[in-house]
Amino acid sequence: MEITEKELAVIREISNNGISDQRGIALRSGISLGMTNLIIKRLINTGYVKAKQLDKKKIHYLLTPQGFAEKAKKSYAFTRRTIGLFKTTKAKIKELILAENKKGADQFIIEGDSDLADIAESAFRALARPDIHFLRRDDLNADSSVLLSFNTNQTYKTSIDLVSYLSDSGVLF
Repeated sequence: MEITEKELAVIREISNNGISDQRGIALRSGISLGMTNLIIKRLINTGYVKAKQLDKKKIHYLLTPQGFAEKAKKSYAFTRRTIGLFKTTKAKIKELILAENKKGADQFIIEGDSDLADIAESAFRALARPDIHFLRRDDLNADSSVLLSFNTNQTYKTSIDLVSYLSDSGVLF
């Protein structure tokens, strides 16, 4: 059985936080109480979670070995996808830098303060080209956009929003 992201969130809350009531699990996972109830029932029926009655009103939820295995499997898959996305994003940014360099741009400014700006900086460092220079300015954008500006005839007039560029390239969706 393939578990959903919401089921995984419930599994994480049960295993990581020792929360034994559905209300706490719902609150910490960001899922409604009714949905949490349905998810827990499904996880119990599939053998991923075990319920232990503590008293008339309290139930303690525990992950079974099968539940731990599923959590590990999903976490590993998520990590692999994240690393793959990082590599693809960095490669696409390097392509952009080299394409603009081929057109004559040799001075770039990364404008933004986010993980994407960090990836862009990593792309420049990985290129390690003495003919390509960059500057990082993270005080310009308060939102999550990241601009890559580069020189055209010694002025920084051309800017590309990296989120839009990567989205249009099919890297981000």
